[in-house]
Amino acid sequence: MKETVVGIIGGTHGMGRWFARLLRNDDYKVHVCGRKTRLGIDDLAGLCHVVVVAVPIAATAEVIKQVGPLMGKDSLLMDLTSIKKEPVELMLASSRADVIGCHPLFGPSLKNVRGQNVILCPARANKRWLSWLKKLLVQGGLIVTEKTPAEHDKMMAIVQVLNHLNTISLGLTLAATGIPLAEIKKFSTPIFKTKVEIIKKIFTETPGLYADIIMHNPAAGEISALYKKSLAEISALLKAGDGKRMKEVMIKKAGKLF
Repeated sequence: MKETVVGIIGGTHGMGRWFARLLRNDDYKVHVCGRKTRLGIDDLAGLCHVVVVAVPIAATAEVIKQVGPLMGKDSLLMDLTSIKKEPVELMLASSRADVIGCHPLFGPSLKNVRGQNVILCPARANKRWLSWLKKLLVQGGLIVTEKTPAEHDKMMAIVQVLNHLNTISLGLTLAATGIPLAEIKKFSTPIFKTKVEIIKKIFTETPGLYADIIMHNPAAGEISALYKKSLAEISALLKAGDGKRMKEVMIKKAGKLF
């Protein structure tokens, strides 16, 4: 299917640019559009068999609504966002095209992606397009798993939402101490230094991305409640001065986890 032409909305940066590179490395013809490109969304819909939505989460719905009605029945509309339920539902509602949600579970700066995970959420996909996409990803060295959008979002509430909530909470607490970070660093262990670097990345580089990942995940409320419950349990043990009980809880949970 090397004659397949692919268009990527948001293909000038981030995961869109990574996906464009993957396709071009396999000799596919790729068109990209962004805010400053000559080609626009209408152009891509007319030129391409496959259109990929790879814009920030906050802009995804509007882009899907714009491109969906322009897609033909035999084409494929897909996205690369880190949530799946809303984008997939919108793609199904706004187009006649086949629809596949796709989430590469790594960042665009990773140079070697072999062995990394990708989740596919086939929603309205004939064997032709699903087989094409899976083959493309597997040949690129990626591990492909198929899930429903709801299953994907529930797992991302753990892997992304819980993870980022923990990092943001740590950053907010550090700021609340009022102690300059330069002073804290004098006492830092290697692990703590790594955590501070992660906090810096999230707080200063793309805070909007992480806020959107948390706020748009439909399972975020549930995982946030569990996180709050765990913190309350730790606080109660701390207040009681019950180190023995805290150790017992950790050992018990370790048996369940590992």
